[in-house]
Amino acid sequence: MLFATDLFLVSFGEIDIPPFVFGLIVFLSVFVFLAVLISTTKLIQSLVNDSD
Repeated sequence: MLFATDLFLVSFGEIDIPPFVFGLIVFLSVFVFLAVLISTTKLIQSLVNDSD
């Protein structure tokens, strides 16, 4: 059983990160990236629409 938990650990140097935490970090990174992308798109659209 210990081998299975060691198999799915993500190692960054001396830090062992469990898969749940690694997945959470990836999810939050993608979420923030998409939020910034959407807000930037809306801002550019509003600037283009105001100039017409």
